[in-house]
Amino acid sequence: MAHPDSHPDKTVVVKEGSGGAGWFLVGALIVALVGGLWLYSEGYFGGSDADIEITLPKVDAK
Repeated sequence: MAHPDSHPDKTVVVKEGSGGAGWFLVGALIVALVGGLWLYSEGYFGGSDADIEITLPKVDAK
């Protein structure tokens, strides 16, 4: 017995896939990465330079 909604003169095409949502997320990630690299290169995350001074104790070798 055939399905009650089926018609012999109609063809139903079923497309399986993500519908482009995955490509949208990849594009958004690339834009965020490029923007972050640009901000980093402009010094946005740097703040200021830090000076570190290390003084070692003098040891007499005998």
